[in-house]
Amino acid sequence: MIEIPIIILIIGLVYFWYNQVQALDNARITAKKITIDKNWAFLDDSVIQKHISIKPFLGKLAILREFQFEFSDTHTKRHKGSVIHHAQSVTEIKFYHSDGIETYQLKKTQ
Repeated sequence: MIEIPIIILIIGLVYFWYNQVQALDNARITAKKITIDKNWAFLDDSVIQKHISIKPFLGKLAILREFQFEFSDTHTKRHKGSVIHHAQSVTEIKFYHSDGIETYQLKKTQ
């Protein structure tokens, strides 16, 4: 009788892993696109996850993830950026550079 909870747990872990990989790819692609649109270099072609939590999104509980990446503007200096991925979409991108912080709010949809 213990097999059913174990199977449910394994299915839940596989779903979480698949959802995590999709969120990581979505965050990387969006950050790269906006960075290149600004004529900056998206460094290392990667993002790393810094934070994960559960918060309401359009009236439902959803996973909120924060990813970090590095970019270079017209100078040779490396700068950090962050991507907020909430539910199934990227909702915010921030660029931290020497002139300040640039924030881009993206459309919240689900």
